[in-house]
Amino acid sequence: MSFEQMQSTMQFIVEQQAQHAVLMHKYEERVGRLEDAFVTLTKLARNVDERMDSGDERLDSLDEHLKTQIESLHAYLQAQSEDFYDRLAANKADFYDRLAANKADFYDRLAANKADFDARLATSREEFDRHLNESTERGRAIDQRLSKLSDLLERDVRRRNEEL
Repeated sequence: MSFEQMQSTMQFIVEQQAQHAVLMHKYEERVGRLEDAFVTLTKLARNVDERMDSGDERLDSLDEHLKTQIESLHAYLQAQSEDFYDRLAANKADFYDRLAANKADFYDRLAANKADFDARLATSREEFDRHLNESTERGRAIDQRLSKLSDLLERDVRRRNEEL
């Protein structure tokens, strides 16, 4: 191989190495940027993961709080229901007691009023009978007077007929 060919080959190799060095430098810069981007993505992924964990913890906390509130509400409603039925039973018993007392009082007053009514009815009957007897007596007296008047008229009519 001649000196010129050797120099030409060496020149070619040097140029190739220079191009290769430039490419390697570009690749190194690119790899550096990719490493930076990877680090940033890793940080973002950790941040998202932490946020998701925090969100999960808050959801778990809210879920537990909601369960506690529901259990508390259920216990409250159960107690209110039992209290309502206890009061209802007590009021029912009280109602039946008062009803029995009122019923007894009603029958006592009814008996008292019946006796008073019977007494007033008897008085009214006696008064009616007295008025009826008086009216009957007056009617008889009127009948007697009418009979006398009729007799007088008949005599008077006979006497006038006889005079004629």
